[in-house]
Amino acid sequence: MHFSESRLMNIYILPIMLLLFCSSMVATAQPKQVSQYPNQLTRDGHVIVLPDQGTVYIVSDLHAHWNDFNQWLKQTRVVERIEEGEDVYAIMLGDSIDYKPDETPEPPYGDIQIVDRVMELQKQLGDKGKRFIYMRGNHELAAADAYALMKRNGMTDQNRESFIKVLYNGINGSFYRQFNFIERMTDEHYDFLINLPTVIVGKNGLVAVHAGPARSIMSLADIISPSSTTLDEMLWDRPDAVLGGRYSVKHTAGFLDALNGKFLIVGHTPIGYFPSKNIKDGVVRLGGKQLIFTTGYGGLRGQQTYIEIDLAKTYSSVDELQLAVNIHRLYPE
Repeated sequence: MHFSESRLMNIYILPIMLLLFCSSMVATAQPKQVSQYPNQLTRDGHVIVLPDQGTVYIVSDLHAHWNDFNQWLKQTRVVERIEEGEDVYAIMLGDSIDYKPDETPEPPYGDIQIVDRVMELQKQLGDKGKRFIYMRGNHELAAADAYALMKRNGMTDQNRESFIKVLYNGINGSFYRQFNFIERMTDEHYDFLINLPTVIVGKNGLVAVHAGPARSIMSLADIISPSSTTLDEMLWDRPDAVLGGRYSVKHTAGFLDALNGKFLIVGHTPIGYFPSKNIKDGVVRLGGKQLIFTTGYGGLRGQQTYIEIDLAKTYSSVDELQLAVNIHRLYPE
């Protein structure tokens, strides 16, 4: 039997080419690893990857505490150092907006001042502004969602007060009152908040999110574009060391393993919620793999803290993080 060249190609060569193409597609579809990213600050979806050098200064849960925000800037001189070209980063780990129920919102409103100042600093720093990182917390997520909901239903600057009154007096009013930044939010604030990153991953093992580990992720890809469940776990959950907590030390270890991380830093849960045995140096350490702290609301009296991490070091445990080296009092005695 005689075969033409074109038929021979159809029978033998095209299937081989198709197999090679599919193999290539499978290879490129494999989950990304932190090591595959360039050794520089890189944004990928909800994730920011940090390099293996430099120093980060982290705050969390400012909750409209304008004075605490400025004290952190003064203590670290992080803005001036970024301007001067020093290899440093500022990280705000979420919940910088919204007054808590036991605090009274008053002009000029600390949360507006903080958000406006961050946007101003990022613009002022130009290309270096990416080193000043504002992360998403559950309050940024919920306030932006509530604002978008009201806008879709016809809220304007003129009728905002009546819309919020209906929202606060509805069946879920107590929930929405937590996110009172909606009373002051502008479209510019909204655009800023919905574009915030959610997870920090460092090449030498640092992982930082607002609240806690995602409990069922398999790889970095699962947080680059997280499901709503994964997003909620990272922004809302509390550890089982406190009443009503949902995640364990085992969940934290699994989260870190999936990201090739060594230790996790979070805020969200007030320090006073924990048993005294877990509290030392004004922060909470759990299982050697997780550190919980706060710089604004929820810190122990006189022991609000911010965190300093040397990205060039590999910390095998949060127990290696020391007071006055990595854990700093916001208001030193």
